[in-house]
Amino acid sequence: MNRTGLHYAPLFFALAITPFDGHAAGNDAPPAGKAQTEVLWELNPYYTSAALNVPLTDEAFPDGGRMKEEHVYRDLFLRSLKPNVFLLEASVYPMPILGTWMRKHQKGLYDSTTVGGGAHALNLVDSLTAGFQEPWAVSAFLGGQMKFSRPGEDEVSTNRGYMGYLVSAGNRHILNNVMINDDWMEFEWKMKGERKFKEERLSWNFRIGFKNHNNPDIADTVYLGISRSNLDFNSPFLSILDNSSLTLFTEFSQHHSTLVRQEIVFGKKYPLSSLRYALSVDFGVIYENASKYSGVLAPLAHTGLTLVFRPNIAF
Repeated sequence: MNRTGLHYAPLFFALAITPFDGHAAGNDAPPAGKAQTEVLWELNPYYTSAALNVPLTDEAFPDGGRMKEEHVYRDLFLRSLKPNVFLLEASVYPMPILGTWMRKHQKGLYDSTTVGGGAHALNLVDSLTAGFQEPWAVSAFLGGQMKFSRPGEDEVSTNRGYMGYLVSAGNRHILNNVMINDDWMEFEWKMKGERKFKEERLSWNFRIGFKNHNNPDIADTVYLGISRSNLDFNSPFLSILDNSSLTLFTEFSQHHSTLVRQEIVFGKKYPLSSLRYALSVDFGVIYENASKYSGVLAPLAHTGLTLVFRPNIAF
């Protein structure tokens, strides 16, 4: 249950539950078999997780492998009204952790990646790790779940859609690649999912919620996040509209309604169909308002923009 564009703290557990009987709209085959408890995992330099997926009923999760995208969103909304899965997840974010380690233990190397000076200085490590405010998380999700499969293709364990309520907690916060003690708790409503087939990939994450910090120098916030990414191996290598992603995240202070964070990140994927993977790069900006931090953290904070640059490989 990726929180990124879904959230981060020491371990990450997620709860999810799915709804009613019958076939998913637009699906040719009825669900078969009995739902079973599963262990799900994901490896990524920015997001690595392990999850326990516990069904709340004996019925198989509905399959939306052939549904149109808009029909998937509609069905997930309806199914979230009658939960059918409980999900626990632990997640960790390797690249952001590496950034904090470099700043603390390899300060010379960290500073050597700075380009320019003064207010216009750009640190390349900051650009590679920007957007992650915690190094790990534990979460619990309750809502609806469906699977995505297609005849003739291998089943992928992460091919699922969720919609429901997520509670997360952690004990660390990251500010400009500095690790800070902070017992935090977060509650959100979210819809997320991934469909990964031979010729295409689609993922989405829509959420709204609030986050409270035990550290008095970090402001409590409310936020809205939207993220969607697609990859089509049949699209031209230099296609402009296909094989792209968009992430928007807006965060306000709970007490003063001040905009404290705005993320705008675009992504582009370049499919190598013969090798069955794609080169990808995310780029954009993150605006941060120093008013989110006070007290001893105020000297670490600044109001301004951070450039985002995240190269990756999509399999």
